[in-house]
Amino acid sequence: MKYTVTSALPYANGALHLGHLAGAYLPADIYVRFLRLLGEDVIFICGSDEHGAAITMRAKKEGVSPRAIIDKYHHLNKDTFQRLGISFDYYHRTSAPLHHQTSQQFFLRLYEKGDEFEERVTEQYFDEEFQQFLADRYIMGECPKCGFENAYGDQCERCGSTLSPLELKNPRSMLSGKPPVLRKTKHWYFRLDKHAAWLREWIEKGTLDGKPHHDPKTWKNHVVGQCLSWLDGGLQPRAITRDLDWGIPVPLEEAEGKVLYVWFDAPIGYISSTRQWALENGQDWEAYWKGEDVRLIHFIGKDNIVFHCIVFPAMLRAHGEYALPVNVPANQFLNFEGDKFSKSRGWGIEQHEYLEEFRD
Repeated sequence: MKYTVTSALPYANGALHLGHLAGAYLPADIYVRFLRLLGEDVIFICGSDEHGAAITMRAKKEGVSPRAIIDKYHHLNKDTFQRLGISFDYYHRTSAPLHHQTSQQFFLRLYEKGDEFEERVTEQYFDEEFQQFLADRYIMGECPKCGFENAYGDQCERCGSTLSPLELKNPRSMLSGKPPVLRKTKHWYFRLDKHAAWLREWIEKGTLDGKPHHDPKTWKNHVVGQCLSWLDGGLQPRAITRDLDWGIPVPLEEAEGKVLYVWFDAPIGYISSTRQWALENGQDWEAYWKGEDVRLIHFIGKDNIVFHCIVFPAMLRAHGEYALPVNVPANQFLNFEGDKFSKSRGWGIEQHEYLEEFRD
């Protein structure tokens, strides 16, 4: 039996707070240390998530390049984890060449299957003043689910709902502050809908291809509940490319100027991190990702449930060679003075500040 334990890749757009530590890193570290005490073969993987609108937004705010931002916060957060004693076997970064290669190969594998992707020309919000399409965190508005007025174009931080910019009410550009206009653009969509049937069996019953895969009773109730809510609502094809100038280029001639959506490439970071660890340590990375004896476990916060329990498993299944997670322990948010910790809003206690205050 080989255990591959991952902690959510933190965005390299700011310092980590104690909510991150309590949710995705300390529980995983405790579990990994327990497995090591039992003599199990385990690898503990993490790294910096360095693409997407959150990075470029931070760069604009600080008046520097995206590269300067990711270098700054990758080293800060990696050092913080080391000082806290979080025992990762490898802490990678998604800007690394091996990760770009791994992600592009993964995309092409699904693309060449012919029925996993579909091309669509759709209308997307566009900032006329800055001449830029507004993906993900480049746009804010009112959440259609809970009414929160500052929901992002990809997710509502208050209720945790995953969104698309077109769902927002009263949208506004984060660049100019003005209401955007609609313009047509082409993107590639992952056919999540074709994976709905087996995902339901896998999540509800713990079976895969009619065989037992995991014990669904060991999954947290709120994780299963959120997954079933998504499935009951009907899975839809999901855009996996973006009109951005920072990210992994889509490896197709007709996709010039487009990059992979950060939530397509980020979970592949678990694979590329394992590959890099194996290269540097003379190990076989595939032994920790492929085969019936692999036990893949993702430790995350509850806002990442849909990506780790529906989107990434569907990607792995579509690829055809990878093991699926046997558990996804997603923890609830940690509150500070009655409100949840939030890196994007600067609310909470940052880990490196805590370490400075309590050195002894």
